[in-house]
Amino acid sequence: MTAYRPDVDGLRAVAVLAVLAFHAFPQAAPGGFAGVDVFFVISGLLISGIILGDLKRGRFSFADFYWRRIRRIFPALVLVLAGCLGLGWLVLLPDEFSQLGKHVAAGAGFIANLAFWRETGYFDTAAELKPLLHLWSLGVEEQYYLAWPLLLFLWRHRPRAMLAMIAALGAASFAANLWLVELRPSAVFYLPVTRFWELLVGAGLAWVALHGAPRPGFANAKAWLGALLVILGFVLLNAGRAFPGWWALLPVLGTGLLIAAGPQAWLNRKILAHPALVFVGLISYPLYLWHWPLLSYARIVEGGEPAAAVRIALLLASFLLAWATYEFVEKKIRCARPGALVRRSAVPALAASMTALGVFGIAALQGRVVPQSAAVPLVSEISRASLDWTYGGDRVIPGDSRRSVLFFGDSHMQHYWPRIEKLVTERAAPVRTVIFKTAGGCAPVPGIERRGLGCARFVAQGFALARAPEVDTVVIAASWVGFIDRPDHIRIGDDAGVPLKLLTPETEWVLQGFESALRDLVARGKRVVLVLSSPRGNGFDPKSVIHREGVTVQVRNRLSPVPRTEVEALTAAIDARLKRIATTAGASVIDPSDWLCTAAWCPAADERGRPLYKDATHLRASVARERFDAVDRYVYLR
Repeated sequence: MTAYRPDVDGLRAVAVLAVLAFHAFPQAAPGGFAGVDVFFVISGLLISGIILGDLKRGRFSFADFYWRRIRRIFPALVLVLAGCLGLGWLVLLPDEFSQLGKHVAAGAGFIANLAFWRETGYFDTAAELKPLLHLWSLGVEEQYYLAWPLLLFLWRHRPRAMLAMIAALGAASFAANLWLVELRPSAVFYLPVTRFWELLVGAGLAWVALHGAPRPGFANAKAWLGALLVILGFVLLNAGRAFPGWWALLPVLGTGLLIAAGPQAWLNRKILAHPALVFVGLISYPLYLWHWPLLSYARIVEGGEPAAAVRIALLLASFLLAWATYEFVEKKIRCARPGALVRRSAVPALAASMTALGVFGIAALQGRVVPQSAAVPLVSEISRASLDWTYGGDRVIPGDSRRSVLFFGDSHMQHYWPRIEKLVTERAAPVRTVIFKTAGGCAPVPGIERRGLGCARFVAQGFALARAPEVDTVVIAASWVGFIDRPDHIRIGDDAGVPLKLLTPETEWVLQGFESALRDLVARGKRVVLVLSSPRGNGFDPKSVIHREGVTVQVRNRLSPVPRTEVEALTAAIDARLKRIATTAGASVIDPSDWLCTAAWCPAADERGRPLYKDATHLRASVARERFDAVDRYVYLR
């Protein structure tokens, strides 16, 4: 495909507008994220079309190809990365700026998708607070283009075999997507191997345009069916769907049909090729790059979702920035005359700029460059508190006996790990063998599942460990309030996936099943200990005292003790139910508040004003290590 098609630029506009709508108003456009899948197909079409055309004419050059990619991708990306670093230096805390540095380095190296995939854990920063999250798609594309030109080059003399290769790779990638989408949803979303099939659909269309026999007819039918599929994708998709999976076929096949319909189909000629849509399509790349950082930083500064008017204003600003980037930067570099200084120096200058940004990002990640907020008293300590977390994963640490204690639960068991590790390491007295079995976000309650997390398997494995003969003590902890408040629990085997509203008469079977599991352990001679809710609430969050106004960061006041009655009001309902379960099952109970609070108050900071918690619910590792001795008796052999 070599002839310019304005309708394809119009399709780009549809894709980017859908993404913008989703990012600014996710409730109104829940399926707009599928615009990225439309982009993937278009990218596969256009870039493969250029390569195939050059190969057919015998003038393909790897150097020319990557030089063109640099001139196409780097200019806007350099500006956005530099802008994000500058704004981050003004408004972020040290720990946030360090994470931004990591993301800048990953974006500059085109591995952002891999970096964000590795961050998809329970304590991951909320997606809307990551100004460069959207670069994951750019990482997928550029990783694809590392290998794709070589593959096409190797098959250049065998076009039929090339088509078979495209189909085989596409089928394998799509199969991997289907296989893993339920097991590893975050991996399927971010990893290139499960996304390549979308670009390969575009590559197949490019091959057909160059080598296939013309097949006139049904152009309008294909265009309308394609548009229907794309629209259905935008309407039916939402964050709760297993995506990409089968659902990605809606935007991908819809885009393929629209392209295959050709530029003369009525819909393509009259709607997609409209000058307004074509203009948005031409600036779609810088528009995609600029809009998300503006929205993300607004959410950071506001401490929540900005008003609708602010989000609309930010989208308008992103259009202005995209137009300026396209008109005064991209066009100047891409359209410079051969031999002109701009053209000769562009690639080295862009490569040097991107390298410098990557180096600066690494320096920020390592703390060698800090934001201006680091100079504000207590800010650095608050950042340290947010990062004060130590947990080495599931593990077994041999003790002084084969008698074992199992610590089983979610992240609210994990935050006791530093104390347990200290006891086993220091060996002030003989200790049991310690077995740690935890998963963030997975309460140790059988019979239910959380969408996309695989909690049911984890819980089954944990109770199987608890029944092992060498385990004589089982300590169970969880974020019990979080457990009953989460909206994504479903009953195991419920194909309809009806959400469960826990701690209600309709779902009493859930806690009855938990009680039965504990009773079974006690009947096997185990000592079972149920750890109630630990203190929680916004008053414990170190960042709750941070106030951002414009581009300044201030500590509004010091963390104050929280009335114990206020803490207990949050946990009373579930804790009362857990106490009844423990009594009926023959288990004992630990109330963390008895160790972390006085009779009247639960402190959020120590005597020097240093936070005791890493966030609104989790203890700092250093605090748990030195202060929380409630678990000691279960580690020591008595």
